Amino acid sequence: MPELGLPPALVIERVVLLGYMTSGKSTVGKALARRLEWEFLDFDVEIERRAGATVKEVIAAHGEGAFREMEAALTEEVAERPGLVLAPGGGWITRPEQLDRLGRRTLSVWLRVSLDETVRRLNADTIARPFRGHPDPRRAIAGMLAEREPLYRLADVSVPAEGRSPEGVAFEIETIVRTRREVLLPFTLGEDAVSDAAVDELVRD
Repeated sequence: MPELGLPPALVIERVVLLGYMTSGKSTVGKALARRLEWEFLDFDVEIERRAGATVKEVIAAHGEGAFREMEAALTEEVAERPGLVLAPGGGWITRPEQLDRLGRRTLSVWLRVSLDETVRRLNADTIARPFRGHPDPRRAIAGMLAEREPLYRLADVSVPAEGRSPEGVAFEIETIVRTRREVLLPFTLGEDAVSDAAVDELVRD
């Protein structure tokens, strides 16, 4: 088995998935929760259930700040609960202190998708998404991704979520959780924090 330089970590009790719209947080999250036999929590769905309104309606009526407060309150509720796969909205990371609130027993994972694939998925999506009808959606999305990428890079690990099945992505994350490793490798442009080959070695070990 190759030396990954990953010291033993505390038992991972939660996983939080980070990423922009259509990065696959909900589909990968559900698959990962099934594999781990944990509970899956989609922040947008839970907030909509409690508010009795869609996220778009909540923001229109009360402003984005109020919606972010709802996300923060939900984060606080689940911060000590074990056995959770969390899928907050794409803008949750704009309050990066929430990562610290979830604690060291939470593995944070950035589901990385390229700009081209993000635009393609948004165009193909039937859900009413922001930027639909925007005169230059690609430019708007590129600008927001550029702002948020440094925040997504705060995650413990980056996992490519493009050109792969949700089950394949979930399996990679499950492997990290079950081997109880803390991912400390720095991000490098064009490289994954843990490669598919390394995951294969972990499974065989």
